Amino acid sequence: MGSNWKGKSDITMVISKQITLQSDGHFNVINITDIVRDFIQSSGIRHGQVLIFFQHTTGAVIIGEHEAGIMADLQELLERITPTDYEYKHHIRKVDFNGHAHLRAALMQTSVTLPVIDGKMPLGRVQEILVIDDQVDQAPRSLIFQIIGE
Repeated sequence: MGSNWKGKSDITMVISKQITLQSDGHFNVINITDIVRDFIQSSGIRHGQVLIFFQHTTGAVIIGEHEAGIMADLQELLERITPTDYEYKHHIRKVDFNGHAHLRAALMQTSVTLPVIDGKMPLGRVQEILVIDDQVDQAPRSLIFQIIGE
């Protein structure tokens, strides 16, 4: 039914990298699958795990199908749950008006961990790694990649 991967090594490596992406904000979806794939390949690690962490409180990292209809449905769902034009308590300070983005990030995930097998991510046929940035402004966004393995 499935395959077993076994290996023994005396050397475990950890490699980290920070990247910056330019985001348009307002539910900007950025496909980073190829960037992560290149990071894994350049690491030389054949078996382990890779972590992708979004360093902001107003966005998320998901595994999903990067298809326009699904992304529109997700955005509409989040708008129903956390509308952009609601008066959130977060807005009382009058510093920023991104309460919806903070709540959406809390409902999703700021990081994902994937297995690395034979130097590759075993993603499903339509699975991709997507960053969803829901901040209200255009700005650079930072991510940390960390791979551990042998």
